[in-house]
Amino acid sequence: MMGRAPAWLAVALSCAASTALACAPERVEPVAGLRADRPLTLAAPDGRRIRLVALAGEAAVPAAAVARIAILGPADRHERLPVLALGASGPIEAEMLRDGAARLTLTRLVPRDCWRLLEAAETEAVSARRGIWATSRSVLLDTNDAEALTAAEGRFVVATGRVRSVRTVNRITYINFGAPRAGALTVTIHERDMPAFREFGLEPAAIRGHMLRVRGVVTIRRGPFIAAAMPEAVTIAEAPARGAR
Repeated sequence: MMGRAPAWLAVALSCAASTALACAPERVEPVAGLRADRPLTLAAPDGRRIRLVALAGEAAVPAAAVARIAILGPADRHERLPVLALGASGPIEAEMLRDGAARLTLTRLVPRDCWRLLEAAETEAVSARRGIWATSRSVLLDTNDAEALTAAEGRFVVATGRVRSVRTVNRITYINFGAPRAGALTVTIHERDMPAFREFGLEPAAIRGHMLRVRGVVTIRRGPFIAAAMPEAVTIAEAPARGAR
């Protein structure tokens, strides 16, 4: 995926530019005098601690670039407010993701128009192998790497691969990335969660042949799987050249 950006990525980035204008979360307030605290956390002069809730990693936030914050919910058990940090050109999170300084983590707090922008920024970094994505095995697992997936049991991971098959059995949809009993990853979606996926524009039955990036905790039961309870767990990184197979 090195070299010239493929057409699908150019389209995604174009969409992201327009999405940036639509990323207008509520409860936005100006801030000044922020300083970097712990990774992905800032300290305000009034004593508040704020965390970029959409991101995971060990990066320091460029505090000087943050002009406003969007408070997304109550403080967590560490008394950190979950926020989107906004700079002159949009979310600081998008800039950090685009540089490969952090990765997206699952949250229901980020408005979905903003999430699309952040997904596109992360996709750009993954495609260009920037930052944490420079050595793919260090952060990004292969959905067909049975050994790595087994070793990741119980851990939150990001994995990428092309969908081999999709089937629904007993109200659970199985997105399979490899042949049966080959040790490849399977993503499961329960019927009760399916409306949220469809509302998000993800129709599991139509993504066969697509390259996906999925995130979640790996569980081993016959083989490795990730139970996806929210659509943010699944990113379409690349559609098949001739549509779903």
